Amino acid sequence: MCLLVASAQLLALRVTFDYRVFFAPGIGPYAEFVTSFDASTFEHQLLDSGYVQAHAELTLVLMRAGSIVDARKVMVDGPVVLGSEKSDFLSIERFAVPAGNYDLEIEVRDINAAQKSPESLVQKIEVVLPAKGVFISDIEWVSAYRQSMEANAFSKSGYDMIPFVSSYFGTSLNSLIYYAEIYRTDSVWGAGSPFVTTICIVNMKDNSVEFCKRVKKEKAASVVPMLQTLDLSDVPAGQYKLRVEVRDRENNLVALREREFARNKIADLPDATTTAEVSAAQVSLSFASQFTNADSLRQILFYHIPIAKDVDRDAIDRQIPRADLTTMQSFFYSFWWKRNPENPEAAWLEYAAKIEIVRDNFETRIKKGWQTDRGRVYLQYGPPNTRIVRNNEVDYWPFEIWHYYSTDNNLHNRRFLFYDTTLMGDMDLLHSDVPEETKNFNWKEMVRSRPTALNMGDSSIRNANNRTDTNSRDEIENLWYSPH
Repeated sequence: MCLLVASAQLLALRVTFDYRVFFAPGIGPYAEFVTSFDASTFEHQLLDSGYVQAHAELTLVLMRAGSIVDARKVMVDGPVVLGSEKSDFLSIERFAVPAGNYDLEIEVRDINAAQKSPESLVQKIEVVLPAKGVFISDIEWVSAYRQSMEANAFSKSGYDMIPFVSSYFGTSLNSLIYYAEIYRTDSVWGAGSPFVTTICIVNMKDNSVEFCKRVKKEKAASVVPMLQTLDLSDVPAGQYKLRVEVRDRENNLVALREREFARNKIADLPDATTTAEVSAAQVSLSFASQFTNADSLRQILFYHIPIAKDVDRDAIDRQIPRADLTTMQSFFYSFWWKRNPENPEAAWLEYAAKIEIVRDNFETRIKKGWQTDRGRVYLQYGPPNTRIVRNNEVDYWPFEIWHYYSTDNNLHNRRFLFYDTTLMGDMDLLHSDVPEETKNFNWKEMVRSRPTALNMGDSSIRNANNRTDTNSRDEIENLWYSPH
């Protein structure tokens, strides 16, 4: 998922983007691109009726190996509302995409604010189509659905579905609705043959969450749609995966698909934008009062997500996007006052320096520094004591190993491994020995999975073949356990 944030000082555009890949039998795979427009960041046109309406121009250009595969420009109209009731709006576009790797160039323009420059990003798209056997589509989050009265951009399998363009389920959301499709069961087992699907929520250690498992009997068909609601009421805060499995009549696992999401669960959520111990007078005399541009301050508050606790993160997610300047100043001051009552400004300036570091070192074309995995870990745990960087190894994907003698939150002797399979410089966190972080016990094999003979010149292949380091297969493991 990608978040576009304009750099303009006034009415910065905020547009959330997501894509999922599905398959149409007899036609082939297609990608569904969903764009959610934050109405509060768009200018609204006054209509003759006295209501207002936002208008956006969305341009999508799908590229493969430098050539245009498909392109379209669409006008997206927001709902007609009262001036005080600006409502977010969505766009869905579908592209036929044969298996392969693509770049999707996205440009967003506010039609009612011609003086503003358009915002743009490039999204990597990967489409994988198994040559044979049963497989499962991507998993799509859904915010609401109903039976379709007629075909439209939001309809699939007889239902109109409004996508939920986020993987963060806050305290106010007590259910998770998902949609996925299972393909080729009829060609494998015969039309109408029985098989079983298992749906469960697991934590990042692959332990199932109690009361969140479903087993359902299905009948084989070319497409078997899955639209289900799972109760999140008793799921505590944390990082999870929704796991969808297809099993045959002997209970053998045939296909699997997962999608990660974050859950926040707080009983009796208070209004986190104010703190009883902090008065308006304190805020007005503090460093927070120096931030007088609402959109700039709102962006700064987004930078706090990597270190925000549950209540604060929920406030940033639900309240800050539409908060006024005074409320944001109060939240800003309270956030740092709770961490350092004696000198909240010093605490903020220390964090602001880290924001600059992650911006300079980890920012990519499509992600701010704080949105990358390395940036988030740096902000949350501090600078590593040892940082091993391997960007040009023939046998490995580019990877980094970070080792901490002691983290900023008092963890000792901890490690993080990041790797980059896109070769675009944005490294994903693959494995860590910190309890709450991602675990992947096949991390050595995954880092070694780079195809060594692809896209290599003759001299590179000769150099790879002439390596004399017979222990190279164990190098990454040695670096993990002895990073000094």
